[in-house]
Amino acid sequence: MKGEDFYRGLFRIINEHLMGMKFLSVVSNRDHSLTRFANSQIHQNVSEKETKITVLATEDNKIALVSSNDLTLSGMKLLREKLESMLKQAAPLEYEFSLPVPSMGYPLENVSESVLKSSAEDRAKVFDDILRSAGDDVKVFGYVSTEVYEKSVISSGGMFTYEATSSAGFNLVAIKDDGSGYTSGASSSVENLGYSEKVLRAVEFAKKSVNPVEIDPGNYTVILGPEAVAELFFYFTYVATNGYAHEMKMSPSNRYLNQKIGPDNLSVYDDPEHPGQIPWFYDIVGKKRERFPVVENGVFKNIVYSHGSSLRFSKKATGHTVSLENLDFAIPVNLVINGGETPVEEMISSTEKGVYVNRFHYMNIVDPFEALLTGMTRDGTFLIEKGKLTRAIKNMRFNVKFFDFTKNIEAISNETETVSGSYFPIVAPYMKANNFTFSSKTA
Repeated sequence: MKGEDFYRGLFRIINEHLMGMKFLSVVSNRDHSLTRFANSQIHQNVSEKETKITVLATEDNKIALVSSNDLTLSGMKLLREKLESMLKQAAPLEYEFSLPVPSMGYPLENVSESVLKSSAEDRAKVFDDILRSAGDDVKVFGYVSTEVYEKSVISSGGMFTYEATSSAGFNLVAIKDDGSGYTSGASSSVENLGYSEKVLRAVEFAKKSVNPVEIDPGNYTVILGPEAVAELFFYFTYVATNGYAHEMKMSPSNRYLNQKIGPDNLSVYDDPEHPGQIPWFYDIVGKKRERFPVVENGVFKNIVYSHGSSLRFSKKATGHTVSLENLDFAIPVNLVINGGETPVEEMISSTEKGVYVNRFHYMNIVDPFEALLTGMTRDGTFLIEKGKLTRAIKNMRFNVKFFDFTKNIEAISNETETVSGSYFPIVAPYMKANNFTFSSKTA
């Protein structure tokens, strides 16, 4: 970890070397370590440290973007030369571009000692705990990781922001014969990963999944675990909450924004302050991020605008710019799906017949305008019969329109979990929904 003073020194150096240019730069430092295990044995320890600077410069309503890992004085000189050359060749933008108004917020840190001082031996201790929980008759595969990430946004207009965060994560597949279970988690600290109970559940699912039976495709009442709920709602934010797609009339938000899409207790936020999240304090152009309602009390309330889209369409940027390479793209990165009132055990016990789904796999978008999603079940799919999880089911393919799913939500659990997610951690509950379409069997 380089610390705030390092980036304050860079503020002066960058401004000196890019004097006379209008620019915004993002300097980041990533210290990432990972211990991977397979067949219940550690087989890989890797560590990576990367410092990177990305600079966006603008002139005559044109922009140029250059990235480098070289923060030396000669590297700064070369970076400027590349920017000047690219600006000469660039075409003017079709909308009036300007750099963001400078932010001079307080430096923000959320770094735990357990991650900062983590070693391969410490991660091996976590693996040993996992192995003890799994027992001798189940094989485990997965990883344990730790990371410290720093980011500073610096501009010619005087912007300086600094943030430092830590994260610990894991995922695990438990396998017994032809049965499998899966779990994952993330936290700002190693001690709060909460993997013990999750591992026991994955192991239970693996044992219970042996010798699965086939069921016919059709519409079923389902109870989705947090892994499956998180994946569904990530794809919702991807296809339906981007302001650029909304303004271009390419998004389901054109029909569903400000509409009631689910029960009163369905609320979804982008919340960097949630204790279960790994906070992203500032977006990539230095805008301070705050709790932002996406769905509130069942109403699809807001979409998100990046810096580029806010300029293009004369909208207010919402703190969701995640890329300088694509200034129109925006997405919530601290996604939290609020819990409801119903314990998951009650959701199961009240179900006469249905399907429990632990996790989705190979999810994809069939029709973005309809928010039609497809994928397969995996690592723990069971029949629910007379209020109990009974037989394991062979994996099924599903096709579901997200907004049909939310309208069919019957219950939301009061329990929530932080799962690692496909791209970033997500806090999610269990959900019970009716008329969920399984379209076909899988091999």
